[in-house]
Amino acid sequence: MGLHRDGTSLGLSPFETEMRRRLWWHLVHVDFRIADVLGTRPSLDLSCGDAKMPLNVDDEDLHPDMPDPPPERNGITSIALCLIRCEIVEALRKFSNGVYWRVRWEVLFSPEVTLAKKDSVISELEDRLERKYLRYCDPSNSLHTFVSIMIRSSICKLKLFAHNPRQSANSPVKVPEKERSIVFANATKLLEYVTLMQGGCHGLEKYVWQIGTSYLWNTVLYVLIEARHRKTGPEVERTWQTIGVVFSHCPQVFEESTDALYTALGKWTLEVWDAYVAASQAKGLQEPSTPPYISAIRRCRRPAVESLSRTKDLATDSGPAGRTFDCSKFQSRYEGNLPHIGPSESYDFPNLLSFEMDPNEWVQWEQLVGEHGGIAS
Repeated sequence: MGLHRDGTSLGLSPFETEMRRRLWWHLVHVDFRIADVLGTRPSLDLSCGDAKMPLNVDDEDLHPDMPDPPPERNGITSIALCLIRCEIVEALRKFSNGVYWRVRWEVLFSPEVTLAKKDSVISELEDRLERKYLRYCDPSNSLHTFVSIMIRSSICKLKLFAHNPRQSANSPVKVPEKERSIVFANATKLLEYVTLMQGGCHGLEKYVWQIGTSYLWNTVLYVLIEARHRKTGPEVERTWQTIGVVFSHCPQVFEESTDALYTALGKWTLEVWDAYVAASQAKGLQEPSTPPYISAIRRCRRPAVESLSRTKDLATDSGPAGRTFDCSKFQSRYEGNLPHIGPSESYDFPNLLSFEMDPNEWVQWEQLVGEHGGIAS
């Protein structure tokens, strides 16, 4: 259809030129997202276009008879989400060394690009988005709030990929505390943004459908690994509250017979919680009060007979935000559907420390998340 060509080079009207740009960049985003979810390469056809990015204008600024393009606005407009996605794709392109099919989040794993350059590009993007959009955010406008969440969560995601802990697995060099702090801080922020969206406050419920969850499970894993490393402290205490809210929207975690991914997350959550309690006792601190969601996971991980005998007790456990965790009321939808890994009952889940020593554990985890329904990102 020729949409990859910019309308100005084809002698088209300002209105048609702008409409073509909007459609073209939406297609680029869809292709990028599909490649991300399926773990495939983006279409090479999308690398040969010269279509410019859309103008930052509202829909009412455009009409078929306009003789000239409208002046761009400062701040958040109806096209802002599309423009932010374009900015992110362009940032990732800087790490691809001109190879278009490498324009994916995983390009940030590449050792060919120095960490200093990664941080520099991300900082430049963050500063640009701050100047172009965030400084104009009106908290009373739900679209503005959603755009600000999208920008900040995207920056967190970029930093997580750039400083990804899997890159240090089996490395003879100990991971600096500064690096661990970057991972922990950004992973925690990402979970907090998820809970903000899940809560539906500030009129955000109408935007939830635009939020992907493929990155969520990796984020939870990063948070658990770093919480286990820190053991205690105010940040860890706040993390347990955040994890509880996230899990309150994922009832599969509390099923007795469930998908291997949820079984793994439940196992690791209990592992880190027990280490947290033990560390608190060792330091002479008051023993933490066990959150209801921890009790629910623990009971749902016991043998079925023992769990069934406690069904009545489970019904009285209330989790974050008034959520009731009743393991018996959910039916497993995924049991035994992981062909390469096998059902969760026969899968020997490693402890979290193994992720810091064995790169193969990350590969296995990526496979688990990918078969669950979306590539880990």
